[in-house]
Amino acid sequence: MGIERERERERESNKQKWVEREREARIYIGKLRPWSELHEALLRLITKQLGPIDYIMFGCVCRGWRLHVTTHRQEFMASQPPLLLFLSTQAKRASYFYSIFEQRLYKEKLPNLNGKSCFGITRGYLVMEDNKKRADSQIWLLNPFTRHELHFPSPPNPYSRVILASLATPLQEFVIIAFCIWYPSLQFFRFKDLSWTVHDYSDKFNGCRGPSPWAIVDGAVLKGKLYVLTSYAKIGVLNLNSMPHVTLLEVKNTGYLHRGLQLLAYDEQLLMINGLMNGIGIMKEECQVYELNFMKMEWMRIQNFTEQALFLDYDMGSRFSIMTIWRWSRHYSNCIYNVGVTCKCILNFLDGRDQGSF
Repeated sequence: MGIERERERERESNKQKWVEREREARIYIGKLRPWSELHEALLRLITKQLGPIDYIMFGCVCRGWRLHVTTHRQEFMASQPPLLLFLSTQAKRASYFYSIFEQRLYKEKLPNLNGKSCFGITRGYLVMEDNKKRADSQIWLLNPFTRHELHFPSPPNPYSRVILASLATPLQEFVIIAFCIWYPSLQFFRFKDLSWTVHDYSDKFNGCRGPSPWAIVDGAVLKGKLYVLTSYAKIGVLNLNSMPHVTLLEVKNTGYLHRGLQLLAYDEQLLMINGLMNGIGIMKEECQVYELNFMKMEWMRIQNFTEQALFLDYDMGSRFSIMTIWRWSRHYSNCIYNVGVTCKCILNFLDGRDQGSF
């Protein structure tokens, strides 16, 4: 009997201890702040460990985290290495992004892509168009991370490049510009417009004295102005007033450049890339990068990228990046990553090292 009573008292004692612990745990949990109120320093510590897609998804958890992601998005994205885009022409619901330094493949679900194809990237948006042209065909701009969409009617004239721009004219306005190297017109659509405006420059196109027609091949936005590049390395400013026109600037010539040109705005600089050939590997001596010196109005050849590297892709756009800010060890600076030619990434070094690939 004594043993049974002792066991009963022990069970009651343990029961009371568990009840007390549960009560204390509830009091402790009640004193904790919710996850949505994590301190800013902790949020920064967490997001530093994330990749770009995980970072966007992090902002979908709650209002506080979304505010943090929105506030620091530009800083975070600038610290990330470029991602290679893989989007099959047969893709219907997803695209893939590959980090060449993490060697990691990201899958991103997208809205229905059936009947559409991607032919470019502008300001983070995939530029999509209908495979079969119809009277109601559209240009569809889709941000694969935020899923923000913009829809525009298709331009009336042929086009091969599309640029989304924010211009100061004199108030900030957003505009989409479409053009084709083989057709002498610039087409633009302001967000407030009901239809496209077409600027015809066939007088310059047909009156060219060179071995091939004068044409606009690329454009870039710098400090609220849209600069356009011609097939003879001439630079101009597109004015979108009541009488749209291109004003060519008086810039000292770099010689005859006609092997593929691209214009790039980066870090308050206007850069021109020469020698870019779609679908063909590029040796370093064939690819030249120039910076426009606005004081001297002259294209200056960049001989050394120092801690930077150029990621080169004619179809989807190129980008300069500072390599030293990334935490991965397998990266090189002062070189060109040619990512638009084959299934491999070809490296062309500016310091005399042999060409590499991975």
